[in-house]
Amino acid sequence: MACPPLTEQTHAQAHEHAAHAHGPDHNHSSHDHSHHDHSHSHGHHHGLNGALALTAVFALVELAGGLIADSLALLADAGHMFSDIIALSLAVMAGRIASRPAHAGMSYGYGRARVLAAQANGLGLWLLAGWISWEAFGRLAAPPVVSGGIVLVIATLGLLINLASMFLLRNQHDLNTRAAYWHVLGDALGSVAAMIAGAVILLTGWNPIDPLLSFLVAAILAWGGWRLLRETTLQLMDSVPDVVKTDEVCEAMQALRHVEGVHHIHIWTLPNGTLAMSAHVQLNDMLQWPELLPAIQNRVAELGITHATLQPELTCCD
Repeated sequence: MACPPLTEQTHAQAHEHAAHAHGPDHNHSSHDHSHHDHSHSHGHHHGLNGALALTAVFALVELAGGLIADSLALLADAGHMFSDIIALSLAVMAGRIASRPAHAGMSYGYGRARVLAAQANGLGLWLLAGWISWEAFGRLAAPPVVSGGIVLVIATLGLLINLASMFLLRNQHDLNTRAAYWHVLGDALGSVAAMIAGAVILLTGWNPIDPLLSFLVAAILAWGGWRLLRETTLQLMDSVPDVVKTDEVCEAMQALRHVEGVHHIHIWTLPNGTLAMSAHVQLNDMLQWPELLPAIQNRVAELGITHATLQPELTCCD
């Protein structure tokens, strides 16, 4: 049976039916997820704090080297590192805000702080890409003499610092940390570009390679910024996440015995990153609901939806 067309309904209206949604094990499950999120938040803080410390120390070194060598590639990478300091600081602050417990006035908690921080960092990537491109255009018109040896040494050290920061942020896939990871990855690419520029200048004396490679770094940063802005905007608008399809959820539910139809279905991402849904489920006899509810919960959990708010309805009420 095809899922009927979606109708307008706010999440607040859907959540009025929460009493129908959860089986006897739901509270235990929620407790487990909360503990899991809490332990991961400590890992996020350690990784972000370590990456922030490394980046702050080397940004000063790279800025000094860029000024001495008169290299845009190094200065652009130093500028990116300073933007990383802001980005990582914002990510750390957002992580701490998000760890605050929920209360009556913030029933979902403060998890959206991570999304807002990631969106700000996406905008920061765009601004940085624009600045690098602007400077590169100017330097193409009148390429300065660049000290290739200094560029090569400092860029190599910068790459090692960036790789260490990326190692600290590995396996942490919440949106906030991924935004910080994009900044650090952009730094690593900037360091590679500066290394190539330094080697080419050292071997051939061709100075235009310095701003040309900066264009490449700017393009990569702009792409990363676009991805972050798109993902955060969709999440803030409570769009259906890419990892699940509404039609597939409908079909999975309607394939169960006693389910006559599904409508008023909404799927979105909760602030803690888990998937949630609300739906009206049609059946012929309300006595079937105690048996049907856990079956539906298990079926949608197989699709990645761990928080389901469901309202049973008699088919005659359609």
